[in-house]
Amino acid sequence: MDKKAESLSEIIELIKNQFSSFNNIGGIQNFWFRAEKDFTPLENRESLKNKIDLVPFTPLLPNAYRCIGRVDEEDYNDIFRNTKDVENNLKAEFLRNSMMFLNQNRIENNSWNNYFLMQHYGLRTRLLDWTESALVAIYFAVKDDNNKDDFKIWVLDPHKLNQTTYSNYTSINSTMIYFPQSSKKEDLYEDGKLVIDEFCRKYLEMDFESNKKAFPLAIYPYLFDERMKAQKSCFTIFGNEINGLLNNSNKDMFLRSIVIDGCKKNEIKKELRWLGISEESIYPGLNSNCKSIQEKYK
Repeated sequence: MDKKAESLSEIIELIKNQFSSFNNIGGIQNFWFRAEKDFTPLENRESLKNKIDLVPFTPLLPNAYRCIGRVDEEDYNDIFRNTKDVENNLKAEFLRNSMMFLNQNRIENNSWNNYFLMQHYGLRTRLLDWTESALVAIYFAVKDDNNKDDFKIWVLDPHKLNQTTYSNYTSINSTMIYFPQSSKKEDLYEDGKLVIDEFCRKYLEMDFESNKKAFPLAIYPYLFDERMKAQKSCFTIFGNEINGLLNNSNKDMFLRSIVIDGCKKNEIKKELRWLGISEESIYPGLNSNCKSIQEKYK
């Protein structure tokens, strides 16, 4: 059983231990973090079948691939086909409604920006949120201190992830984390080299060869507002491998996790506040300022 962190210092120490377990490429020190409620092991499902709120679920899935409860392997093909059909309709409807927002905020109207906005404003996409700040992820794990469920902090080496994802398509040893912009269809290779914009477009449009496994790809988004910048937002976009992170045979190269004791959330949240991490810093704006003041004096 994983050791549960009971304080901010223990969380940081465990994360440091996870850092040291990665074999970093060229000394790159760039890790991403994600907070998720710790899931109930599959073997405990039978004893919990009458407790709906405790039904085990499959972690590290984007909303478009996440169903209520556990996503099992026999459902993968149906989930992919259904997601592709639904997503095309969502994109078309969102494009029709986003034009005014794009113009008012001087954001280029392209398919990638619209897809990032779909995720930002709550539509179901194949994007999974990460942050480049461990403290931001810890805040998301403990923000609801009335809920005593344990939380996991996932630690991702995005360069190693992309290295394994690219390797299914090319022999080039690339670890690039890309900021995709163009969604114009091109040849996948030019002078024997992988065209990254076209590779990313395949993910955006779910345009995958049936014989190619498209595992998740780490990408950087356009930072639309102060909130995304404050949260140091970044994404993995999922391809045709539904459970593409946890079901990846190479996951030990790029993925780790630690567990936070749910009973210690309030204490950890206070420690974060001492370091300037609060509702105000995570969600800049007057409303969050008031929430932070309320927390300070309660």
